[in-house]
Amino acid sequence: MNLSESCFAHRLKNSLQTRPDMYKKPLATCLQWCFLLVALVLVSSCPVSAWSEHPLLAYPVLSPLPGLAQREGIPVKSLKTFLLEEEAGLESLLENQEAWSREHLTHYAPRPETLAFRATGNPDDVLKRFFHAIRINPNSQMRLYLHLLPGESPSGKEEVSPRTLTTLSDTSEMHGTRYVELVEGELVSPLQVLCTANDEPDFGLDLGLFEDNGTDYGALYGFGNQPFGNPNLEYSSQAPFHMGFYHESPLVFFFGPFLQETYPEYRIHLYKSLSDYAFQSGQDYWGWRFMGWAMHYLGDLSMPYHASVLPGVSPTRMIWTNLKAMLGMPQSRDDAIQIVSNRHTVMEKFQQEVLRRAHREHSEDHPFFQALKNPVEMIHYTDDFPRQVAASQAAAAAERTDAVLERWMPPRLVADPGFEVSGSAEMSDLVASVAEQGGDEAIDQITVAIAEQLRHYSMHLRSFYAACMVE
Repeated sequence: MNLSESCFAHRLKNSLQTRPDMYKKPLATCLQWCFLLVALVLVSSCPVSAWSEHPLLAYPVLSPLPGLAQREGIPVKSLKTFLLEEEAGLESLLENQEAWSREHLTHYAPRPETLAFRATGNPDDVLKRFFHAIRINPNSQMRLYLHLLPGESPSGKEEVSPRTLTTLSDTSEMHGTRYVELVEGELVSPLQVLCTANDEPDFGLDLGLFEDNGTDYGALYGFGNQPFGNPNLEYSSQAPFHMGFYHESPLVFFFGPFLQETYPEYRIHLYKSLSDYAFQSGQDYWGWRFMGWAMHYLGDLSMPYHASVLPGVSPTRMIWTNLKAMLGMPQSRDDAIQIVSNRHTVMEKFQQEVLRRAHREHSEDHPFFQALKNPVEMIHYTDDFPRQVAASQAAAAAERTDAVLERWMPPRLVADPGFEVSGSAEMSDLVASVAEQGGDEAIDQITVAIAEQLRHYSMHLRSFYAACMVE
């Protein structure tokens, strides 16, 4: 999964062209190139999703909230209908949102004025105008559907193929999930809409948005070149929107300032603003759906591997291993990156596999369910919550979580740099692989470590929900 040297050269050239002030001093230039290399390989090699299948986590968090599960059904409405009914108000809202982003987000790339949403009344291009204004993939499906929990019956609804929900070319990760179609006008539970929408940003909304991703819309959106990751890999292009490296050392940011060019805060505030507007306008279906989108990015920031570049690897070690790589000795760098990629992957897979089983068997006493229903002490949500609370807590736990995986996962999966876990036989039943190697103690230790992070995840979503409901 490592990048070719030609990809390295391409990204280095782009960085030199777009960030010339970083490279004035020879020593700094050499070290910054080294750091750029590790960032490029790391994010291209690692999974870009955070928690796998977000609704598995969101239902246990949100269903116990007072009154939410008992809310009356709301009418389903297509995005096109919503936009045509609310064009004038959305024009003002999105202009205010853009002004907020420019004022409050230090590394924000301003939206080109030509993409501002205008209320023209034209139904033929209203979706395109909206997609361009919020700068998401204009090929996004926006289908009316529900994500079913494991074992949940379709209740007579028509099932839909994952390929009709996403722009991704590889939908293999969605094949274990059942989705059912909704029809405009039918009544649906707000809880179901909210939890279903929690997964949607991973369906391609943030793919291809940079100039060097080879898309016509990426050339229009004004985000510049992809700051890290391989622009030629489809799923890699969403990384800067789903990761937030806010709490690395100053040394890391000195040699890798491009790591600060991330956009989860932008997405969270944008979708929260749209959710608030929809509720205030009596458009409840889109109020819940936009809220679920925002929760997705907040949940991503609670994943340790989305808040720390290389857990357990010091900045000086990162620079040293990549300096050796620049001198023709890349093995140490490549090994470190493959290992952290594998650990990220097995953590997600373990979480998903265990939660799917717990949902299917209604194991309410499972530690994951208990963690999601019993969060850490609540912190009031503010605009800086994603950075100062969610990402901060995840970054603080990154090294500890990484160490647990190293100690208790099968060594081949987390300590062998010559092994790629994705697609391996061990991943077809990861829990069984862990039990075979380490027994019940290994299962328990990994479960406890992930459950602790899920308690933080739960608090983050509950705090956000409370803020949305107050307003």
